[in-house]
Amino acid sequence: MTRFLTLCLLAAPIALTACSIPYEVVRMPGGKLRAQNATDAGGYCAQAGLGRARMLGPAPGNTEVLFECVNN
Repeated sequence: MTRFLTLCLLAAPIALTACSIPYEVVRMPGGKLRAQNATDAGGYCAQAGLGRARMLGPAPGNTEVLFECVNN
C-alpha cells in the first residue's frame, strides 16, 4: 500500500507538468507564426483562445509550418 501511495504522489506532479508544457511557437515577420507541426499550431491557437489555426504553408526549410490563428 505504501508503494502505491508513493507512486501516486510521484505521478501527479509529472502528469500536471506534461499538461502545462507550452507549444513552441515563433512569431515571424508579417504576423505569421511558425510551429513544429500542424498539431502544435492548432493546440497553440486553442490554448491561447485565438480560434483555430489556418495553415499558410511550409516554413523556410520545409521542416515546420507557417500559420495564423483565425476566429472562423
